[in-house]
Amino acid sequence: MPDAPLSNEVAASWQTLARLCRDAWQVGLLRGFNGNASVRLSDGAMLITRSGCAKGRLREEDACVQAPDGALLHGGPASSEGQMHLAIYAALPQTQAVLHTHPPRLLALSLRLAAREGDSWREAFLSLPLFEAQTWKQRLAFVPALPPGTPELAQAVARAAQTASAVWMEGHGLCCHGENLAFCLDLSEHLEHLASVQLESAGG
Repeated sequence: MPDAPLSNEVAASWQTLARLCRDAWQVGLLRGFNGNASVRLSDGAMLITRSGCAKGRLREEDACVQAPDGALLHGGPASSEGQMHLAIYAALPQTQAVLHTHPPRLLALSLRLAAREGDSWREAFLSLPLFEAQTWKQRLAFVPALPPGTPELAQAVARAAQTASAVWMEGHGLCCHGENLAFCLDLSEHLEHLASVQLESAGG
C-alpha cells in the first residue's frame, strides 16, 4: 500500500532539504549516491533522505520519516546512516539538522597527511597560519575509522558532536550539525575551502 501524502510540514521541510542537497551537490560536497541529510520535525520525528538516492536530484519518493526509536513512519528504506542522525538528535536536543558529506578536498588532505604524518596527521589537518583556520578547526572533532552504518559509528559521532559542530569520520567523510541545514552546508563548505588552501599551499 503506498504511503500517504506528506503533511504540509514534512512537504515544506522536504523542499528545503532537497534544495540544500542540490546546493551541496553543485559545489561538489556530494556526488552520486553518497552522503545523507536530515531535519528534526516538530513532533520529534526525523525527515531523512532515502538509502541510495542521488542527492543532487531528489524526488518526493526519496523522503523518509523515522521515529526517534528508528521506526520507519514514511518511505524507505532510510539512509544507512540513519542511526548516526538519530544518535546526534538524541544527544543534542537543540540540534535541528544533520548533513553528512564526502568532501573531496578534505578526503584528499586527510589521506595525504596520514601517509606523510602517520598517527599525528590530525594535528596537521587544517592547521594553517590563518585566523579562520584556527577559529574553525576548534569546531572540528575526529572519530576513528569505523564501519559505516554501524551503531559504533553512530555513537562515536554523537559523542564527538557534543563538543563540536563538525565531526570528521576517518576514511569516510564529514558530519555537520546545527540549527538548520543552511548552517550545516555553510560549515561544510568552509572546511572544504580550508582544505583546498592547505592542499594548494603544499603544492598539490
